Amino acid sequence: MKAWVFKVNTRRGWEFKQYFASRRRRPFPIGDRGWIRSARSLRLIRNEVKRGDLFLCYEADRRLMVGVTRAASDGRDTGTGPLLYFCPPHQALLLEHPLTRHPDLDHVLAFTPQRGRGTVGEIARDELARIRRIALRMNPQQNAALARLFTGNF
Repeated sequence: MKAWVFKVNTRRGWEFKQYFASRRRRPFPIGDRGWIRSARSLRLIRNEVKRGDLFLCYEADRRLMVGVTRAASDGRDTGTGPLLYFCPPHQALLLEHPLTRHPDLDHVLAFTPQRGRGTVGEIARDELARIRRIALRMNPQQNAALARLFTGNF
């Protein structure tokens, strides 16, 4: 299992609230060629994203990690339709207390300008371990759901 950040800019008309509030019971389609333009992000989705991978949901313009979800499909190549499916929203978690870019996520390269371009970025194991500790500390009432998502038992 790998961990990824999936970034959106809410000023472009979409925010993660739409995903987390959805009543959809099937996997949720996310991203298409018109939405994800970064060659690096497209390559990562196509070649490396696998079903069950963890995704941190990040709203870049607000500088907030708002939730956690899992990939319900392998990533696929460009074409018509979505490049990826997230698990049904009832299996994901919207954080009651989102993590902020400063200071909570400063240690994560995928959130920095050095490696932060594009919609999708990989999260290193040590970075993920620290994010998990911070998320659990800031959201004690959601510890069971966070532990379930972080361990892959969903």
